[in-house]
Amino acid sequence: MDRSGFYIYTGSVSRVPCGVHSYVFGDINQGQSFKVFAFLNRQFNEVGWYYPSSSSTEIDRFVIYNYQEQVWTYGILTRYAWLDEGVQPFPRATGTDTYNYIYQHETGNDADGSPMDNVYIETSDFTLDQSGNNFTSVYQAIPDILFTGDGGSDQVINFVLKMRNYPNETLSTKSTSTVTASTTKLNLRGRARQVVVRLESDDDADTAARLGVGWRLGSMRLNTRPDGRR
Repeated sequence: MDRSGFYIYTGSVSRVPCGVHSYVFGDINQGQSFKVFAFLNRQFNEVGWYYPSSSSTEIDRFVIYNYQEQVWTYGILTRYAWLDEGVQPFPRATGTDTYNYIYQHETGNDADGSPMDNVYIETSDFTLDQSGNNFTSVYQAIPDILFTGDGGSDQVINFVLKMRNYPNETLSTKSTSTVTASTTKLNLRGRARQVVVRLESDDDADTAARLGVGWRLGSMRLNTRPDGRR
């Protein structure tokens, strides 16, 4: 990573295509760039960077590249140093949350005994109609969620369907549905040109349902039908 992009060395240096380039370099504090550091998470085939956003003088963001799947992700988190697994059974990192801590990563499904709230993964906009001109109706989803946590049958997450008709239009939430281990399909109702799917922690559920939640996402499917050009 330098001031304008990401690079890989395979005998020679070449630039890595990055789908989140504008997000990272359009909101980074270049004056504090000496604090940026890279980290490796071998368990998930990831290399990443912690960096300060333009409104912060300290690290508050991260960007991660999965070099096996060639997928980028980003998020908000404060970490000042990182040690990958090897010396210790799990990665260790330093950070601040009221006090300074050494955090143990990639172990368990909770935050030091408390439920993990405000946790989500969200797609970028995608167009269901190839031309991008026609509206599409989304009426059903078949989630492919494998719950892996130790929360038993109480584990639950939310499936959120968002839509918009134009690229610069604000996303509108069309439905929020609960997904459990026994969920086979979700009945939805939405009509638009562009779709965003978000899977998130159910922060309104009781504590028992939010503790020990862990899950993996497989090949999720949406059932759709053409719905005109108005």
